Amino acid sequence: MSEQRRASERRVVIVGAGAAGDGAAEALRKAGFDGPVVLVGRDPHRGYHRPYLSKQFLRDELPIDRVWLHHTDEYEKLGIEWLGGRTVVAASRRDSSITLDDGRTLPFDVLVLATGGTPRWLDSVPRLANVFALRTLDDGVTLKQAVFAASRPLVIGAGFIGAEVAASARMLGKEPLVVELAPVPLGRALGEEMGEVYARLHRSRGVDLRTSTAVTEWVAHGDRVQAVRLSDGTTEEVDLVLVAIGIEPELAVARDLELPLIAGGVQTDETLRAEPTVYCAGDIVAHLHPVYGRHLRVEHWQVARKQGQAIGQAIAGDPTPYQELPWFWSDQYDVNLQYLGQASGFDQTVWRGDRDGDRFSVFYLQDGRVQAVLAYNEGKTIRFSRDLISRQVPVSPEALAAETTDLRELARHPSTG
Repeated sequence: MSEQRRASERRVVIVGAGAAGDGAAEALRKAGFDGPVVLVGRDPHRGYHRPYLSKQFLRDELPIDRVWLHHTDEYEKLGIEWLGGRTVVAASRRDSSITLDDGRTLPFDVLVLATGGTPRWLDSVPRLANVFALRTLDDGVTLKQAVFAASRPLVIGAGFIGAEVAASARMLGKEPLVVELAPVPLGRALGEEMGEVYARLHRSRGVDLRTSTAVTEWVAHGDRVQAVRLSDGTTEEVDLVLVAIGIEPELAVARDLELPLIAGGVQTDETLRAEPTVYCAGDIVAHLHPVYGRHLRVEHWQVARKQGQAIGQAIAGDPTPYQELPWFWSDQYDVNLQYLGQASGFDQTVWRGDRDGDRFSVFYLQDGRVQAVLAYNEGKTIRFSRDLISRQVPVSPEALAAETTDLRELARHPSTG
């Protein structure tokens, strides 16, 4: 039997049918893989664009048929067996199989784990009828109905999901209250100075943003929260609560398989492979990134999508190192934020443009090399900065800050900057 014939008979099972899992399945077929592909999803819905849920879909600017990644019959046309609304209750590396909650056992030759994460929840937060998290399409549908009926929504957490929901609520004429334990929103990801910019943005648009603040008491009547007492001594009436304090990576299947863990996720090599027959993508993967030389775990939809597509291509016969730079975007009011790279260890920031205006960029450096760039209504900076990050060349802060500097040329000839 030829190598090509054996490859075509491999059975690929993908656990997780969101951005990464769907991307892997589609990429397998596009790359010519014609073996069995099974896509198992905990969500009962086929793949969808999760980023819309906190923005256009929440504001009812986008109909649900624009949210889907595929038409209803596309999986069938692609020869992908989709098992929606199913969870994995056991997995065996020795037997190369997973067991579903309906009792079925699925053998695999290659396994892709893209199990995502579940929203974090504070023990002190009551689970009542008007208290929500936002992760799934069903969450989004329910939250949209609640936001339209509310007048004073409370958002716990001013990260990207919390900030986007607060912005959407304000754009709908609501009076959102945002409670954030940190001194500035998004400070851990973007730095204190940029966090202050976002704090000013939300406050200038009418959001009641309370930083360095926590909820100390919940006041409920029946099955609904009616008010909260805050650590700043105030009591505020609210009629909706969104808990937006991040996610916990879903690692149960990875632990069953005894995969190596690092940095809060599954440790993989440069090709996103955890062991010879198991690949991982999305929120659960700590990927050894060729550019940074360390394991990165990034919780963003677009990153998951790209990783899944790369895994599909690798399984189909092109296992090249995955070196795509992490990228994500966020729309809040009329501001488009884009972020390229990963700068958890930055020691310097360089601002380019008018930091007090509506269009600028921020470069995040470590040891004189650009690790990431943030663009605030300045998308072309992202496009022109890829080589600066990928090549990890030393650059001068003065060259980065000068708006006349050609960033692409600076990447090719850093000594001339």
